[in-house]
Amino acid sequence: MHSASLPLLVLAALLVPGRPALSDPNPDQPPAAPPAVPAPAPQTIPNIPLLRVVPKGEARHIAFYTALNPDCSPIGPVVIRTLSQPRHGRLAFDMAESFPRYAPGSPLATCNSRKAQGQRMTYEPEDGFEGGDTFRILVINPDGIGYESDVKVSVR
Repeated sequence: MHSASLPLLVLAALLVPGRPALSDPNPDQPPAAPPAVPAPAPQTIPNIPLLRVVPKGEARHIAFYTALNPDCSPIGPVVIRTLSQPRHGRLAFDMAESFPRYAPGSPLATCNSRKAQGQRMTYEPEDGFEGGDTFRILVINPDGIGYESDVKVSVR
């Protein structure tokens, strides 16, 4: 046997399936299972609280959700899911045209003067109710960015 081929034979013996590795302390035992890979940490969705005041006995549009390009054209639909219902009122969503309310420093603030298509959220307190109500929603924008919102409504 040629001396240069000896390392190749040792390597080949290591690669044969079912054959124990040379460093195996117990070749008669089945190989140990590989260590478990830890599960990835769950993604944390940000929470943006929303506070609103609604007159007693009246339904009010309390929020409007839209997603716009810098030229104020729509990117696509915003999806809103109710995660928990209000205890003392009714919640409704409908497609509507309204004015967005981007922050003054936002590059989209110029869009605030134009109506845009979006999802309008309406809250209506139950008859005779006065006080605080809460519910939770999930907002998913067309680009996949989403957030939850704890909504607190003060009915006065």
